[in-house]
Amino acid sequence: MAGDEITVTYTPIGTLADAPELVLRGTYGTADDKSWRVRLEERLLTIPTMNRGSGGTFSTRFTLPEAAVYAAFVVEDATGERLDANSGRLFDLLVHAPDDRPLYHAFRRRADEFEDRNVHTSLEALRRAMELYPDSLDGWSELRSFERSALGSTTGDSLFAWHQAHFAELHEHYKDRSEELSLSAIQGLSGYAAAVLHQEGGAHWTSIAEQTAGTDAWAMDIGWRTLTRLETDGDTALALAEFERHWPDAQGTTSPFEAFAFELAIAARDLNALDRWVERLFPYGLVGLALPRMIAVIPERRSRAVELARVRYELPDPVRPLGRTADEHAQSVAVQRGALLKDYARFLNEFASPDAAMGIVEEATTRSASPDLFEILGELKLNAGDVEGAARAYAALASDPITSPEEADSLAMLVGHDPDGPEWRDLLDAGTVQVLPNVLSAAVEWTPGDAQVTDAGGNRHTLADLTAGKPTVVIFWARWCPPCVQKIPDVVRLQETMERLGARVLSIAWRDPAGVEMDAFIEERGITYPVYYDLEDDATDAFGVYAIQANFVLDAQGRVRFERSALVDIPRQVGVLNSEP
Repeated sequence: MAGDEITVTYTPIGTLADAPELVLRGTYGTADDKSWRVRLEERLLTIPTMNRGSGGTFSTRFTLPEAAVYAAFVVEDATGERLDANSGRLFDLLVHAPDDRPLYHAFRRRADEFEDRNVHTSLEALRRAMELYPDSLDGWSELRSFERSALGSTTGDSLFAWHQAHFAELHEHYKDRSEELSLSAIQGLSGYAAAVLHQEGGAHWTSIAEQTAGTDAWAMDIGWRTLTRLETDGDTALALAEFERHWPDAQGTTSPFEAFAFELAIAARDLNALDRWVERLFPYGLVGLALPRMIAVIPERRSRAVELARVRYELPDPVRPLGRTADEHAQSVAVQRGALLKDYARFLNEFASPDAAMGIVEEATTRSASPDLFEILGELKLNAGDVEGAARAYAALASDPITSPEEADSLAMLVGHDPDGPEWRDLLDAGTVQVLPNVLSAAVEWTPGDAQVTDAGGNRHTLADLTAGKPTVVIFWARWCPPCVQKIPDVVRLQETMERLGARVLSIAWRDPAGVEMDAFIEERGITYPVYYDLEDDATDAFGVYAIQANFVLDAQGRVRFERSALVDIPRQVGVLNSEP
């Protein structure tokens, strides 16, 4: 039960057996959806260090917060480099009701926790939630969504008729009793109607949702109606007052209500309204530096825009998620900050101080070999009239194997150099030398354990055989991992680069089986690299993978030389391997 003291006893796996003490890291969720979406550091559990006891076990005690309905844990060493995430399943805890049933929202929070880890686990949690709590109407549309994500269109669609019939029963039962329902239930029925293509039910529940203050549909409807009326009467002051009047009910909805009002305040040049809506949008509103850039067009608020951009850039690094090692997290943060740095430098160059923008990027290139940094540095140098400095930056970019020969030639000509001339070749050599220390700083050397994977025909292959003979990039992914799917085009481009370098890409689908649906997915997404399957955690255990996407660069002898690399860094890493004697 929530609020109880929890006693934990842990028998360590082999990689943690020699640790003098261990750390139990945990997060918790509450029944309130909004609280689950707050920053990770705000829902971390405070747990004393686990101390070794008799028989080699470790133990600790902590109190679960009163509001908690769910908690998830991993066990780590003190450095955060070795961990036990229960083979990616985490160790988790569902709070129970007095009748000994796990709470409905315990299952919902479990589904949230695993949505980007393993959608099959999320689906399992939601199915159990709806079995035990069929009257929780907000869960049915969510269940339908997870079925399609986890099972694919063929298997997912086989359940469509059942869901249509089930919605029809719910609609008939509740259509004249909407006043008895909560906001979440009304939204749930509206979403369920859309998921099962029930036109009558969709029209009915969307109408109810649009009339119910606090629902997403209501907030969207209010926003659009206000903007439409503005187009007719042109009274921006009245429209802003309407947004202000509805704000107490609209806040917290997923509708872009605040964005509507914010953009209207900018168009109206109403500085007081703009200040209010900026505070409501920042820092959880528009992503990256989009919001400061929009504010900067108003001269009277340019300094405020620069301040917001600086705050956004200087936000502390996010807390390390469960199941990710300290090194994995550091690399992930570096990639995210590199992308943000490019936007921030361009923002400063345009609206504040070009010299400050240049200094930030130049300092970053001393710590990172990312081609993105040299691209923006060359751009800034060229804008400042420093053609020589731009040539050095663009040469560093052109020397990266990720840059195609055609792109490299274009960069040379952009700064007035002959791509085949000796001066440009000298700059290319200097660029390679400049970034080499940063590339080598991430190098490792270890050999993964014996492991086998399966091809599409069900044949077994050892990873040692598949990776022998030339540098190989091994990528762990799955269709149920949204970030992995988003990166497929980048992996396709990486495959083309690897072919130029005499290397290969080999992908391993984790807990994601071969079959007709996978074949269709591969064709639809244009996957050109080999796909193997790890259904028994053999390969993931050998590489110590607890979260995906995870990328490893192996040399021709099958040794891991770079681990958990960002895709953009891999060509340079393979280039280093190719230059070794």
